[in-house]
Amino acid sequence: LALGLSLARPRSRFQRPFFLSVSALSLLLLACAPFRPSSPALRITLIDVGQGESILVEFPGRRTMLIDGGGLPSSPFDVGEKVVSPVLWRKGIKRIDYLVLTHPHPDHLDGLVAMARNFRVGEFWEGRSAPNEGTYAKLLKALPRRAVRRRCGRGDHLDVGPVSMDILNPPRAADDAAPVPGENENSLVIRLTMGGASFLLMGDAGPNTEKVLLDSGIDLHSAVLKAGHHGSAASTSADLLAAVRPRLVLVSVGEGNTYGFPSPALLARCGQAGADVLRTDLDGAVEIRTDGRTLSVRTAAARRAKENPDFRLTRTTKSMIIAVD
Repeated sequence: LALGLSLARPRSRFQRPFFLSVSALSLLLLACAPFRPSSPALRITLIDVGQGESILVEFPGRRTMLIDGGGLPSSPFDVGEKVVSPVLWRKGIKRIDYLVLTHPHPDHLDGLVAMARNFRVGEFWEGRSAPNEGTYAKLLKALPRRAVRRRCGRGDHLDVGPVSMDILNPPRAADDAAPVPGENENSLVIRLTMGGASFLLMGDAGPNTEKVLLDSGIDLHSAVLKAGHHGSAASTSADLLAAVRPRLVLVSVGEGNTYGFPSPALLARCGQAGADVLRTDLDGAVEIRTDGRTLSVRTAAARRAKENPDFRLTRTTKSMIIAVD
């Protein structure tokens, strides 16, 4: 409308410049919207991607990290395009500063191809490089040319504003190390800390990695533990729970999955450790915000809605506030 008015016979010498300016401003707003507000909190969202895993980290300010993109092996459904991308778009996110692949298994890898296509990417992080084939090769091809590719290992540290980030696994490999097939025990294990609140994200790491971490003497105490390998019986041992002392344990798992995840043995260990368990098959997406002193937790779905098929309200939010020790 503004552009059309600018072309009409001007009634004053200011009419055309004014409407051209309004038109240009409107186009700019359309191109840039929605605007993502800056926040002083650290926000971590365990996205509900079914039997896979994807974690969005929003640092204080505007920097973002996406850890894995989910994926459904042997299915044409693109989790990255249909599930994860809309989550970020709804939040006004157009750039992923750190795109992270914990290990190249389909339920973590496949969705990242769409993420690399749909968003500006600053850096791509991985642990051990995989053979350049299949979906992994598609991901590398989809990454923007300017994206920095970074191989991470134990001992790497990064500060993002008030948040400190440490890589605890895998052991650092030589830069010229040959690619290796994806293995759970080579998963990137990441610990995020802001003030007194820490988050330990275990990827798909299992008992071998847990033993190495426990024997290393590294401080593992964290208010939130993302369970390894989707809550399998072999992961998240009693010894690890004793060292981490989590208030919350998060499990990314698909509803009605054939693996029986999360394992009843894992749930029992968490109960004995005094940790509450939130799981995407019952609770939907889980969002945790912290200022370094308390945790504010929201879940997308009320658990009772899925435990009781006759309960009609299936998208209720429940929330809690947890003080950090």
